[in-house]
Amino acid sequence: MEAKKKEPTGSYAEGTVLTELFGETPKVKIIAALLSESDVDLNVTQIAELAGLHRTTVHGHIDDLRNLEVIEETRKVGGSPMYRINRESDVAEDVAELEWDLLDVVAEE
Repeated sequence: MEAKKKEPTGSYAEGTVLTELFGETPKVKIIAALLSESDVDLNVTQIAELAGLHRTTVHGHIDDLRNLEVIEETRKVGGSPMYRINRESDVAEDVAELEWDLLDVVAEE
């Protein structure tokens, strides 16, 4: 019996314009993941899946991103904090705008 070859599972955050520019670091992947779902708040597990990271890694960077006011905790669901891009943050707005500008450049190529 032939073993089935497992297809690679990529995350949303791998290969985005932000990760192409800044590298595939955890913080960049978390930001890219949250920007991809900017209309909803996500828990750490959901962020980890979108970012292609382990939950522990996401936990290790959430506070830094909150302190920079790029993301915000919106509420708790079943004791689990939910996060999203901080729409009130000039920094987060600038990062989102940069992503759109980069997408325009890529589209022109």
